[in-house]
Amino acid sequence: MAKIDFSKPRLQSFNGIFLIFITDLAKRIKQNIYILAIPFLQNNLFKDYGTYIYIGLALLVILQFVFSYLSYKKFKFSIQEDAFHLDSGVIKLSHIEIPFERIQNINLQQNVLQQLLNVVGFEIETAGEGTAEIKIKALDKEFATSLKTKLIEEKNKLTDEDVSLAEDEESDEIKDQTDTEEEDLLFALNFKTLIKVGISSNLFKGVGLLLAFLAYLYNFIMDFLTAVFDLNLEEDFKNRIPETLSFLSAILIAVIILGFLITVLSTVLKYYNLKIFKNQQNFEVEYGLFKRVNKVIKKTKTQIFEIRTNPIKKLFKIRSVFVSQAASKQLTEKQKIGLVGLSKENLRVLFKSLFQLELNDLVYELSRSQGRLFFRYFYKNLILMVILTAVAYFFYLNWLSITGLVIVFLGLTGIAYLKVKKSSIGVNADLISIRKGSIDTRFDIIEIHKLHSVRLSRNIFQQYNGHADLVVETAAGTVNVEYLKYDEAVELLNYLLYKIESTTDKSWI
Repeated sequence: MAKIDFSKPRLQSFNGIFLIFITDLAKRIKQNIYILAIPFLQNNLFKDYGTYIYIGLALLVILQFVFSYLSYKKFKFSIQEDAFHLDSGVIKLSHIEIPFERIQNINLQQNVLQQLLNVVGFEIETAGEGTAEIKIKALDKEFATSLKTKLIEEKNKLTDEDVSLAEDEESDEIKDQTDTEEEDLLFALNFKTLIKVGISSNLFKGVGLLLAFLAYLYNFIMDFLTAVFDLNLEEDFKNRIPETLSFLSAILIAVIILGFLITVLSTVLKYYNLKIFKNQQNFEVEYGLFKRVNKVIKKTKTQIFEIRTNPIKKLFKIRSVFVSQAASKQLTEKQKIGLVGLSKENLRVLFKSLFQLELNDLVYELSRSQGRLFFRYFYKNLILMVILTAVAYFFYLNWLSITGLVIVFLGLTGIAYLKVKKSSIGVNADLISIRKGSIDTRFDIIEIHKLHSVRLSRNIFQQYNGHADLVVETAAGTVNVEYLKYDEAVELLNYLLYKIESTTDKSWI
């Protein structure tokens, strides 16, 4: 490929016009769905004004296309001196300048529409931002890869100037990312294992998505009928609530089955064709069917290495890893980089590459949460049960609802017991491992020198009964261990503070 002059302001790929138009049009339809739906539900309007309605809709679509075209023409980016520049906006113009030293990550993404148009999304994450500061919707993949390489090279030049005085870890890391000759395929997730990942995923997530969709659909229908036809069906629904056990059982079974299928399907779509490439000390991750994601796991930026398992995963002999990298605020679940369906050997290789330690040889000194933690969960569950009981009393209180409440309470109590049993922290010379979970088990592994701060938190009850929560903060967020013995918590606090202060030869990022 011929050398590209990135100093010249450039537009997105020509197909970006259609991508911008379709996404903006979909956004406008979603924002005005109530108004747009009225003509299609009232025949008299179409009979009298059908021609005008079609002309009006056509004009709106044309205006949207013109606006999208202007957005495309006004969106220009370039590399000037020591920064990446971006100009955008039709009515309100904006100029963004990102110095090379602030660039942390460069990600390529590709949703289903971008795949159809043969373009990729280009994102630049910077220091001090929790999300991507630069988002370019449509670039040719080859051009996007060249731009990514160019930005990394420019940042590398800046770090090389500092390395002349002292060896900079980040410089090595950036060189690793640009050295594609050393890139090896470490792991490719086959479809059979992907199905296992879906089956072993959190069922409640799928059930929650289904219930959220049903609630949204119910509210949409009720709002629409109330706004358009001035109907109020709430009283009618209350009078028609089925009182048969068979009907409610069928609804419950259907929700569980659909929730399970949604969980499996969403997992398959998200992690389809997952691949992990090893590039010396860094890893490049690709996954997704409708939205193809490309992210880099950097050794220096890795803050929390989270291993998740559960009884079904153990049966299938797979594990999931979620990596939290440095950010300006607590990372959400969606912002973590997920690596699913890993074998024991895959996990060992990944861990050793990031930490230069053998995962299977690690030994920790453990401190466990105390039994009083159970009452913290118990009282929270009790408040929830009081609310549910009040709702049942006012709407539908009988032996069936009482039985359901008892089952829910027993389930919550069992989960609280498991949470207490699994809650602990392990410490050795290099790492801390915080264990959490109930049915699922989660291990948060953090290098001690990457801790930002460590502190104790005590409420009035803990001050009375001699317990404390240990709170550790990293550049990816906060993790806490609840209800440790106070003396153990103080000992851990002092040890971790000593290790943080005495470790001067390693950087937290």
